Amino acid sequence: MKRVLISILLVVILVACNKKDNQNTSYAERDEGVVVNVEKDDTGSYLILTLPRTENINLLDKTRDELIKLAQENNGAFYKVSPEKFEELDLEIGQRIVGEYSEVGESDPPVRFTDNIEVISEQ
Repeated sequence: MKRVLISILLVVILVACNKKDNQNTSYAERDEGVVVNVEKDDTGSYLILTLPRTENINLLDKTRDELIKLAQENNGAFYKVSPEKFEELDLEIGQRIVGEYSEVGESDPPVRFTDNIEVISEQ
């Protein structure tokens, strides 16, 4: 009987530890978009505004508020990125990126927290 209880306890502990490790290293969602605005926030991180598509949109004549409105209407998002990751990727307006994230801030457009971003094309 003791062996059975010890075996069950061991399995429960191993499963719990495995779940904790997976939460720290995996991203739940993946999204793609074009960088339309970049700004630095109060904490030193960068907020990168993306839109899924930018065809037929002249980004140069849009204000920040107009770009946010477009993002709200077209499932755009902000990505909050560390200064180190921003400099590593040398992100610029017009680049198409893929971001993986697990945390989303409650706003419209949403703020996605990640440092797992990849530039997939230049516009």
